[in-house]
Amino acid sequence: MNLRLTIPEELRKRAVSIRGDIPLPLSSLMIRTAWDPVISRLEEFRSGKTVTLVVNDSTRPASFRMLAPIEQELCGNVRILFATGTHRPVTPEEKNLLLGGLFPEAPWKNSDCDSSEMIFIGRTSRGTPVSIDPWILDGNPVVSVNSVEPHYFAGYTGGRKSFIPGVSARETIVLNHFLACLPGAMPGELNDNPVHLDMMEALELIEKHVEIVQGNGVVHDGELVHFVTGSCEASFMAAVDACSRLSTLEETAKSAVVVLHPGTPLDVSLYQSEKAIYNCHSLVEDGGVLLLVSSCTEGLGADHMEKAFKASMDSGWVVPEIDQYNLGDHSIVRLTDMRKRIRFALASGLPDAIVSGMGIEPVHDIEDWLRQQGCFNPLFVPRAGFVVPLPEKDA
Repeated sequence: MNLRLTIPEELRKRAVSIRGDIPLPLSSLMIRTAWDPVISRLEEFRSGKTVTLVVNDSTRPASFRMLAPIEQELCGNVRILFATGTHRPVTPEEKNLLLGGLFPEAPWKNSDCDSSEMIFIGRTSRGTPVSIDPWILDGNPVVSVNSVEPHYFAGYTGGRKSFIPGVSARETIVLNHFLACLPGAMPGELNDNPVHLDMMEALELIEKHVEIVQGNGVVHDGELVHFVTGSCEASFMAAVDACSRLSTLEETAKSAVVVLHPGTPLDVSLYQSEKAIYNCHSLVEDGGVLLLVSSCTEGLGADHMEKAFKASMDSGWVVPEIDQYNLGDHSIVRLTDMRKRIRFALASGLPDAIVSGMGIEPVHDIEDWLRQQGCFNPLFVPRAGFVVPLPEKDA
């Protein structure tokens, strides 16, 4: 199959831009200064304790820039826990890339959501059972670093997501994700967002058992441009404020044709790339088409992906009750609503049969496909998995 997935230059000129000014990347000194408010706690952690360092997996920005300035404070008494949630494990090669070679002798592991060793610590008011990786609860202090971007149903990544879903049991993750089927679970929104509020309650339960110091960063085009440390909630909310200024698109008129690239590393699979669809589908006019451009080198990325897209074509599908929910059903809710007004196309390395079977038009040559659409004002959104648009209000 001959693929030409390069975004045409003329389309790049129509890229939607963010509203705020992009700051310069942080220097190592600036990142080290950001750790100053909690550095005394890090030094205390060294006395007879093994610090559990919770870091991003391979689907999220690497953590090493945030950690390099405090390697000396942690080196020698640290173990690494990758917050994989339900994602595949981090490989040894990926571990070195994600940590930039830091802590080469430290013990490390992936959090296993299906492990029988997960420890139950209580339930949230919404009924989510909170079971957490034992490394978080064995009496050692925890340092966590995370990156904050818009998230299509949790509002934003970062902060509490290091723990829920990052180091939680599958049941915890599934029942928290069920809340994404409910109103209020939207990108860039935290107020009245049931997924976020449930995560915060779960975090409160965890913090009754362990002291956590966290750093939250904002990454733009692979560069760390903002970083703050403190408690999970305080550092997260400060990073959300900075992120919102870097992730809100200029108010833009809708178009009949919208082309999205999810941004790296989300382009690794359709499961990650679809976040761009959920974030930016509102830019497409009713009856228009959304083209997602993603290499999808790891394929679909989740077992439920094919099922979700196929189910969203079934007019008889209904939102499940909590006892019938399967991981990924929240995707069907969104896709079903979107199919009522727009079409999907995909330029990727996935087999045409799989793409077509999901009710998506396969695209092999972006430039040729654009000509066929006959649209004079297509929009292009780069890094669409990391931004939230403000489309022009309908008259």
